[in-house]
Amino acid sequence: MAEVKTYFKVWQHRKRLSKVVFSYADYFIVSLFLERGKLSYADRWIEIVPGTIVFANPALPSAWEPMNDEITEKGFSCMFSNEFIRQDEWGFLLSTPLLDFTQQQAITLNQESLQTVQHLFQRMIEVSLTDNGMKDELMHSLLHLIIYEAMRGKEERPYKVQHNAAQRTVELFLLLLDRQFPINYPQEKLEMRSATDYAQRLSIHVNHLNRVVKQVTGKTTTDIIASRIVKEALRLLRDTQLNVAEVAYALGFEEQASFTAFLKRKTGKGPKEVRIV
Repeated sequence: MAEVKTYFKVWQHRKRLSKVVFSYADYFIVSLFLERGKLSYADRWIEIVPGTIVFANPALPSAWEPMNDEITEKGFSCMFSNEFIRQDEWGFLLSTPLLDFTQQQAITLNQESLQTVQHLFQRMIEVSLTDNGMKDELMHSLLHLIIYEAMRGKEERPYKVQHNAAQRTVELFLLLLDRQFPINYPQEKLEMRSATDYAQRLSIHVNHLNRVVKQVTGKTTTDIIASRIVKEALRLLRDTQLNVAEVAYALGFEEQASFTAFLKRKTGKGPKEVRIV
C-alpha cells in the first residue's frame, strides 16, 4: 500500500498582502492577520481588524483583501492537507471553526490571546526549521493550542451582507471551476461536475446558484460547466497520450459511451474525430 503523504507549511507574512483567495483544493489554512482588511464569502463579508485569526476550509471559498494602504505588521499562516489531520483529531476539529460552518471563521482576539497566538506561530516557525524527530508531533500540538486559544479569547464581530452578492457568488463559482483544471490524470480526476457539487462547496442552495449565474452571465450553470469540460476534453485528446477511456474517466464519466455521446452533442465530433493522430 502506498504511503499517504501529509503536507504542513507555516510562514510569516513577509510583505503586505494584496487580494488572497482561500481555496486550495484539499488544504486548510489558519491565518493571523495583523493588518486591516476585508474577508468575503459568497453572500457576506466581515471587516478584519489587526489581531484577527481566520480559519479557511477548502469547502468554503473566501477571499481576503486590504481595506487601505496602511503598512503594519503582517501576520502568520499555516497550511495543511486533509491527510495531516490524524484520526483521533477529527472529534476535536469538528467542534471548531475550522470544520464547523455554523461558527464564525474570522475571530478577533483579545490582547492576551493575541500575544499567545503570535508566540505559538513563532514557535511553529522555529520548529519547522529544525530536524527534531518530534517535529510532526509538535506541529499538531501547536496547531491545537492556536485553535484553542482563538476560541477562548474571541470577541464576536458580526458578518455583513454583500451588496454585490450575486456577482461575488458567480466569481467564486468560476474560481472553483477554473481551479479544477488542467487535469493531470491519473494523479487527478474531475471531482465536481454538476451545479449541485459547486453549490455544496459554496454552502448555498443549488437553485440560488443557478439563478445568480444566469443573472450575471446570461448562461446556465450547467452550460458553463459543460463548456469547460469540453475544453479540457479537447486538450486531453489532442495533447496527451491518454486513450479515450482514460480521458472519459478523468473527466468524471463512468462509461466511455456517455463521454462520447456528450462530446458529440457539444462539438458535433466524437473522440476519434477530435484526436490528431
